[in-house]
Amino acid sequence: MRLFALVLLAFGLGACESKIASHGHTIDEVELAQVLPGTSTRVDVLANLGQPSFEGAFGSPKIYYVSQVMVEPPGGKKATDSRTIFVITFDKNDVVSEIDLLDETTGNIVAHLDATTPTPGDTYGFVDQAFSNLKRRRNAE
Repeated sequence: MRLFALVLLAFGLGACESKIASHGHTIDEVELAQVLPGTSTRVDVLANLGQPSFEGAFGSPKIYYVSQVMVEPPGGKKATDSRTIFVITFDKNDVVSEIDLLDETTGNIVAHLDATTPTPGDTYGFVDQAFSNLKRRRNAE
C-alpha cells in the first residue's frame, strides 16, 4: 500500500511542472549573418530563412519573422516568456535595406483587457433561446 502511495505521489509531483511551448520561426546568428543589407535580395532571404511569419500589408516592403516562447505554470495562466520579431525591409529593387529586431524590451506593451464584448443572445436562458429559435423558424416559413 505504501508503494502505491509513493507512486501516486511521484506522479502527482511530476505533473506540477511548467509547460513550455515554442511558436514561430527562430532565427539564429548563423542564419542572420547570411542576410546582408545592401547585398541580399528577397530571394536570398527566403532561401536562407524560409517563409516569413507574415508580410506587411498594402504593398509594404517589410517581412516579419516572429518567434515566441509561452510558459504555463501549474494551475496558472499561459503567458509569454519571450518574443522576438525580426523585421526585414526591402528597397524598391527587392534588396535588403534594413534589419530590425523587436523583442519584449523594444516593442510596445499591449494591455490585455479581461472585459468581453457583448453579443446578441449571450444573456438568453434556455427558455429564451428555445422561443427565439421557434420564432426564427416561423418567420423563415
